[in-house]
Amino acid sequence: MRKAFDLRPLDFNDVLGRGFSLFMANFVGCLRWFLVMWLLPMLAVAVLFYFALEPYDWVGSLDRESPSLFEPNRYAIYFWLLKFAGLSLAFSTGASGIYYMTARVYVGGNPSLSEVMRAVYSRFSQVAGIAFLHVMIVGGLTLACWAPPFMLWDSGEKGTAVLLGFLLWSAWLPLLLWYWSVYGLNTPVVMLDDAEATEAFTRSAYLTKRARMRLIGVLVVVTMVVGAPGIPGLLGIPGAVFELLLVKEELPLLGVIANVAWDAVLLPLFFTPFVVYYFDMRCRKESYDLAVMARNFGIEEGEMQRYRFNPGLGYTPKGWTGQPGRRRPAVRKPVQRPAAVRHASAGMPVAPIDFAHGAQPQWGPQPGMPGAFPGGNPQWQAPPQWPQQMPPQPGWPQQASPQWQAAPQPNPNPPPLPGVRRPGPSFPPGGPRRS
Repeated sequence: MRKAFDLRPLDFNDVLGRGFSLFMANFVGCLRWFLVMWLLPMLAVAVLFYFALEPYDWVGSLDRESPSLFEPNRYAIYFWLLKFAGLSLAFSTGASGIYYMTARVYVGGNPSLSEVMRAVYSRFSQVAGIAFLHVMIVGGLTLACWAPPFMLWDSGEKGTAVLLGFLLWSAWLPLLLWYWSVYGLNTPVVMLDDAEATEAFTRSAYLTKRARMRLIGVLVVVTMVVGAPGIPGLLGIPGAVFELLLVKEELPLLGVIANVAWDAVLLPLFFTPFVVYYFDMRCRKESYDLAVMARNFGIEEGEMQRYRFNPGLGYTPKGWTGQPGRRRPAVRKPVQRPAAVRHASAGMPVAPIDFAHGAQPQWGPQPGMPGAFPGGNPQWQAPPQWPQQMPPQPGWPQQASPQWQAAPQPNPNPPPLPGVRRPGPSFPPGGPRRS
């Protein structure tokens, strides 16, 4: 049992760092999977169509140059056929196995090759359908943005071709990035959430919502460093250089095989960061880390649902729609009565009214003064000025007003309370103290 990574929301750098760590921790398993499920089919396609098309017949000829990749010729057909096969196999069987294997390693598992094959075989139809849609959409966007300007250029309308090419080529990359940022988690959702192909699109759009720029950033960084299926990166330069050298040495087939084998080593590193991003989004949107922690403490899933916690849907407080910028309804504040009225109704002592400055009484007498309250006939008099004593009233003690009497002194010998320790003797300020 391998040590699992801690499940928690991650920063952008953590997503990339953990993706590389997962690749290195499971390098042998990823390489073995891509050798069986991607490299062997690619070698079969490369060798079979090499002898069927003979695309490198121009190698070694002094009067023939290398043909263009954008013109109908056997070399262009062979080149784009390899790209299409690499994309289809990488985003179907290759990506699905890497996603499942990396997810198991991420939570501390150690899956075998047969276990990964069974998992991919059980979802093969869903994965193949999503991969086919991905390739068709990406290929359709590329063809729609790049083909019309070349067709107009060949027809002689060069000005229109330049203007249309500028508009379409400027929109090509943003369209591809937007599509991947919304639906880039389709295959992980199918493999890790056991979702259907029709559910994967809405599920991916939900997980990537409000975090799509992070997914675009992961895609751009990984593509620049490692390269994507069909797109070389910085680490893919040695394979391309080795292929070019072998083509010049009139060994083109060996160069193609070497480049394909080098891609098989690097492509697993392209897919592993998206597994980390998937778990990051589940922790942020569905509290997946708390669900796993609860299971580790022996809390059943039904018990979590009892406390309004569903790991499949995430914890949502009652009345919360998930929109932090939503407009809250206005709350009407009650009309506040005057402070003196509120204090008098609560039985609190009310400050005397200053008749000298024009204040008028608006309710009955204070507690303790003659007259009923309410409805009595209060005997209002001007309040005495301090330190003048209040005039004697019937029923009052004659020594002083109850409002100004001294505070009661504590009993020097109070009865002891049960369980309370009597305090020791006190000393006056400046007197001797106990050591």
